Amino acid sequence: MAASPIGAAWRESFGRAGVSALLWLLLFPGRAAAEWPPSAEDDGVYGRFRGDTDLSLKLGGMLRDEGLAGSVGGSAHYYSLLGVTADYSESLDTDAPDARSFSVGLELRPLFLPRWALGLERGPAWLDLTLDSLAAGFGAYFSDAEVDGRNTRGLWLSLGAGVPLLGSASGPWVEVRGLRRFPDQTAALEAHNALFVYLSWHHILQLGPSE
Repeated sequence: MAASPIGAAWRESFGRAGVSALLWLLLFPGRAAAEWPPSAEDDGVYGRFRGDTDLSLKLGGMLRDEGLAGSVGGSAHYYSLLGVTADYSESLDTDAPDARSFSVGLELRPLFLPRWALGLERGPAWLDLTLDSLAAGFGAYFSDAEVDGRNTRGLWLSLGAGVPLLGSASGPWVEVRGLRRFPDQTAALEAHNALFVYLSWHHILQLGPSE
């Protein structure tokens, strides 16, 4: 039985594609191996399922009524959803009421998993990751002043977000987090605001048992 023109054309095209793929593997074996399997960076995950924990280290400053303080921080989030945060700040003004402070708390990023499950992660990567980084948190803080040795403590609430500089979950980010601090009643101080501005590095790690 004679082959149809369509079948012959299909086999010719398939053969050319096969020869091209074979030549690619022979001429560029290292690059072919590096690109297979294809990266899933366009599936709305952007590397966030490469592990179960998003770890980050942060360096920046804290703006408050008393002036500017240098800050370092860190965080760990389970599947970019729920995590813990810690920040240490030291005032750049020796006469500031609070010379240094330390805060620790919990943070929730509620948008990533629902948006991914509903197919709303459609790119671009930096926009999806920025939206998914919107977070609300709460915790406790402790501070002291060098001038009079006064120590204060209290609770805080926060809202924050970040922008990935390379469009990937792992890598450099710029982050901001606004806080409302509520000193305890013994401090005789009013509630006040603070703003963290950080350049951070995030890395996705597998800390729990992998399947």
